[in-house]
Amino acid sequence: MVIGKWFVGLVALLMLTVCALEVSAQGPGGRGGPGGGRGGRPSFDRLLDAFDANDDGALEEDEVPPRVWARLAQADANGDGYVTRKEFDSYRP
Repeated sequence: MVIGKWFVGLVALLMLTVCALEVSAQGPGGRGGPGGGRGGRPSFDRLLDAFDANDDGALEEDEVPPRVWARLAQADANGDGYVTRKEFDSYRP
């Protein structure tokens, strides 16, 4: 069936796109701190490079994907809607 093959191809393409986006967001070192590695959190510098659209040195909700903000917002110690390097470095989940 032509429609069945088309649908399977579309689903495969979407899955590859999602995987590629996640890998590119992680950067060349993969997940983790400054040296990469698995299991750790990304460095603040890596997050700034990926998401700080206004180059103010902080991250806010409208700059990052909702999934990222859900975790990052936990580091917003003063509740102002911005996560600074100091807040990020001080936060321990």
